[in-house]
Amino acid sequence: MTVSEAIKLRRSVHSYDPTKKVSDEQIRQLIELSTLAPSSFNLNHWRFIVVTSDEGKKKLHENSLNQRHLLDAGAVLIVLGKIDAHLDVGLFVDDWIEKGYYPDDNHLNIVSSKFYGLRPSVQRDEAIRSTSIMTGIMLLAAVEMGLSTAPVIGFHFDKVMEAFDIPENYVPVMLMTVGYEKTPMPPRVKRLGFEDICYKENFGKPIE
Repeated sequence: MTVSEAIKLRRSVHSYDPTKKVSDEQIRQLIELSTLAPSSFNLNHWRFIVVTSDEGKKKLHENSLNQRHLLDAGAVLIVLGKIDAHLDVGLFVDDWIEKGYYPDDNHLNIVSSKFYGLRPSVQRDEAIRSTSIMTGIMLLAAVEMGLSTAPVIGFHFDKVMEAFDIPENYVPVMLMTVGYEKTPMPPRVKRLGFEDICYKENFGKPIE
């Protein structure tokens, strides 16, 4: 399967077959593929809570506007972004230097202590941004594995954080349902055309 084929096949599935389970090995493979994604300064902002139990999925269902597919999916991933990931720079410095990405740790320490360390809004933005890039890759990796997915943002952040003991230095970026499609999807809904979304050099200037 090519990347183009996976993109065209990918759909946000809301009807899962509850009798078909997703194995721990499948979840591991999906996450290991997805986390080859880029992240700001390779800080690996993402963390995951894998929910497969009926009890856990029920808690998510109750705090996610009672969306049925959260109960029927084989697994639901609570996808978290680590807000203070810049504090983990020490986990990566030696590897970066050894592989020739940086001559020493001066630049990386400045990024950690000043660019991120003094800018809380940037910390949160990057936790969400880097983690979201990763989930885009996850959607395509799942297609190749024969799995269906749907990103979910309709949930009560505070309630999910409380129900699953999530520390305050993490932000729930989204939920990701994973499983096997039960009811075939209708035709894909309308997308805006290239001319509607793309400009030349300046905003509003059409590409001729």
